[in-house]
Amino acid sequence: MGSRFYMRNFILFGLLASSHMQIPVGEMEANLDREISVLFEILQKVQTTYGLDRAITFTGNVDLNPSLEQRAMDSISLPLYSVRSELGVFNQRYPSDNYVVIVIFTGLDDPSLAAVKDMALQNTEVFFVFLYSSPRNEKKRFGMDSIRALFAWCWELTIITTVLIVRNGSNIEQWSYFFLRNINIVSLDVGEQFLSVMRRNSYKFSVQVVNDPPSVFWYNSSDQAALTGGGNISLSGCIGLMIVEFIRYLNATFYILPVSGQQTSQYEVVQLPGNQSVDLVANMVDNDSLKSFSPMVADSQICVVVPNHRLLAPYRYIDKNVNSLTYPIISLSILGVFLIKYFAHRRRSLLDPIFSSFRFHLAIPLPGGQLDRLPLADKLVEVFSFFFLGLLVGATVSVMSTAFTTGMWEPQITNVETMRASGLKILTADPTILQVFKDNVLPSSLADLVTIVDMGTKFRYMTGLNHNYAYVVKTHNWKALRLYQQHIKTEPFQIAGQELCSRVRAIRIPISPKSPLRFLYLSYFRTVFESGLLQKWDQMGFKKYREINNLFKLPSDVQNHFRPLSVDYFLVFIWLYIGGMFVSTLVFATELLINKYRH
Repeated sequence: MGSRFYMRNFILFGLLASSHMQIPVGEMEANLDREISVLFEILQKVQTTYGLDRAITFTGNVDLNPSLEQRAMDSISLPLYSVRSELGVFNQRYPSDNYVVIVIFTGLDDPSLAAVKDMALQNTEVFFVFLYSSPRNEKKRFGMDSIRALFAWCWELTIITTVLIVRNGSNIEQWSYFFLRNINIVSLDVGEQFLSVMRRNSYKFSVQVVNDPPSVFWYNSSDQAALTGGGNISLSGCIGLMIVEFIRYLNATFYILPVSGQQTSQYEVVQLPGNQSVDLVANMVDNDSLKSFSPMVADSQICVVVPNHRLLAPYRYIDKNVNSLTYPIISLSILGVFLIKYFAHRRRSLLDPIFSSFRFHLAIPLPGGQLDRLPLADKLVEVFSFFFLGLLVGATVSVMSTAFTTGMWEPQITNVETMRASGLKILTADPTILQVFKDNVLPSSLADLVTIVDMGTKFRYMTGLNHNYAYVVKTHNWKALRLYQQHIKTEPFQIAGQELCSRVRAIRIPISPKSPLRFLYLSYFRTVFESGLLQKWDQMGFKKYREINNLFKLPSDVQNHFRPLSVDYFLVFIWLYIGGMFVSTLVFATELLINKYRH
């Protein structure tokens, strides 16, 4: 019986030796099926939300059967690229920026973690998933101390957006972290825990702002001292009020870091001196890489705003409504009538045909007796032309009376051609706008019309509704500024049209990837958007903007364009009549004196 025992062990030893001591994976490795199922659920959610292109895996010494790549092909439609982490750091260029990094490791000393120190992966917003697997033949638990050490290591490498999957007994747990004074570890299983922690500890955040009125601006006031800890600077505008209510929603406080100057057309975030770090910037920027933390707050364009109805000056009525070819025809007609009046009669004073020509073109008829005594040529001109001239004078009087009463308007500005034909200059206080035209973001053919002035001049012209200029605005500001024209029946200004606008850009609120605010802002903004609070804050912010700029009274239609002309309007013609009567009286007196002394 003993020999039979030794024989059996000898055969088993031989089998193990012939297989180079390779023990089946299923017997050596902890079963990771549940962890990998959670991993795939996370990947599917992240792919749906952020549109991932691929995944890069660091599996190190953990052998899976079947492999992670094979399971991924069966579960998710996401290409996986394996990196042999045992070879160390590659510092290579990865296929794109839109990917997720998956690290399966057996401990803090695993070569997979060392390989993640790749410089190409650091200081990015790439999403990381760490999956802990117990070492072979061990049931070692990855406890809170180890979790804290892993996240401290992530913080040092600027790996911010991350999830840790770890088994705790029969439960699969998901952990993440944020840094606020120190590393705070968050379990992702409890949805409200993070917000509760924030509200309970009353943290203080920093908010940077550059004036971009009326959407966001800072002003000297203690209105928000309860939130700023007694500071004398407050925020307003639609975006400013949204930030203030966000901080109030968190039961936190904040201090405002104002930056001098104005936000430009480039939607750039102004860098603070000394590389000061901030949690959130109240100014909107055009940066799709922020979509992980910030939704699209607004869609914006840079547009040319033009006068909607420009009233023509009366002295330009004829110039605008009479074809230029009409003037030489009228001149030839006047000359022809004068020559007929002069040569058709016997020799007489030169003044007689001049006055006769004036009477003719004013369609004043001759008495029948005088008409009979006219020469034939003059009689034909009078008879056949009087009807046409009478009709022309009547139509002209009707048209001009209507025009003088209701007003006449310049053609609408809708494209580049009508903009140039209008003769208007494009006024702006933003020095970067000229480059916007030169780069053909707005039509480059209009670059010579751009005039840069100081902010005070532009503010005075726009609030004065000066229609002698066109202006450049960002549409998210224009929506609020339209409130300034709300009491006017026809808005004096309007956006010209798509040809005079830039492409649509999605603008977002910059949130630091190192700030815990990134975990809460998305859900907060969705609630705000669905509730319609943005419209309310638009009105509240514009009211505050008017208050600090002394715009207490909004412009309104004080006069109706459809009104009779006053006597003052005809003053020139009245003075012409008085002058003519005075000359007539003077000539009459002179003739009396001459006739008296002649006899």
